[in-house]
Amino acid sequence: MSALALLPRAQKAFEQLAADLARVFGPRFVALVAYGPRTSAAFARDVTAADFEALAVLVPTWHKEGLATPLVLTPEEFARSLDAFPLEYQAILDHHVVIAGTNPFVGVQVSADDLRRACELQAKAHLIHLRQGWLESQGQAARLGDLVERSSVPFRVLLGNIARFSGAPAETSDDLVAFADGTVGMPGDLVRAVLAAPAAGGRKPPIVPGGFPAYVDAASRLWTYIDTWHPDLR
Repeated sequence: MSALALLPRAQKAFEQLAADLARVFGPRFVALVAYGPRTSAAFARDVTAADFEALAVLVPTWHKEGLATPLVLTPEEFARSLDAFPLEYQAILDHHVVIAGTNPFVGVQVSADDLRRACELQAKAHLIHLRQGWLESQGQAARLGDLVERSSVPFRVLLGNIARFSGAPAETSDDLVAFADGTVGMPGDLVRAVLAAPAAGGRKPPIVPGGFPAYVDAASRLWTYIDTWHPDLR
C-alpha cells in the first residue's frame, strides 16, 4: 500500500470539496478520501435525498476545479460491498489519502477469496474476448493486430491485478513482464509486446512473438494460474 501523492492544486481543490461536504453533511460528515488526482469518495454517517439535492448544485464548481464527482456513501455501505467490488475497492484501499475527517478504512479488508474470484472472472472474460475476436477476424492479420491493440490496456489492468493479488510488484511494465514470465510461465517477450501495443498508435500492426495463437495461449495460462491459485503460490 502506498499513499497517494497530490499536486498542490489538486490538494487545494480537494480541501475545498471537503469543506463543501462538511457544510452539507454537518456532524454526519466522516471523511473525504482521494484515491486519484481527480477521484474521491465522500463518507457520511448517513445520506439523504436532501443531501444530494444540496450537493448537486456544487458539482459544476468541482468539475471546474478539475475534480470528478465523488462517490458518496456511508462507511457501512463501503464495508458491506467489499465482496461486490473487490478489485475496485482494493485499489482504493491500496492507494489513497484522507483529505479531511476520520479514516473510514480502519479495520476494513477485502477477502482474499473475493479478490481471487474477481481476478478469475476478469481473466476468463479476457480469454473469451480474445477467442471470440479471433473468430470474428477471420484470420485477417490487420484485424488481429487491431484486436491486440484494443486488448492491451485491459490486459495490463488484468495482469496488474493478478500480480498485486499474488504479492508481486506491478507498477511498471518490467514488473508485469517479470511476474508473467517468472511466476505465471507466460513468454516475457510476448507480454512486453502486448503491453507496448497501444504505443504504436495504429501506425503498424503490433508484432507479437508467436503470433495471435501465442497470445491466446498466454491468456489461457494466466486464467489457469488464478483459477488454480493457492496461498502457497504467493
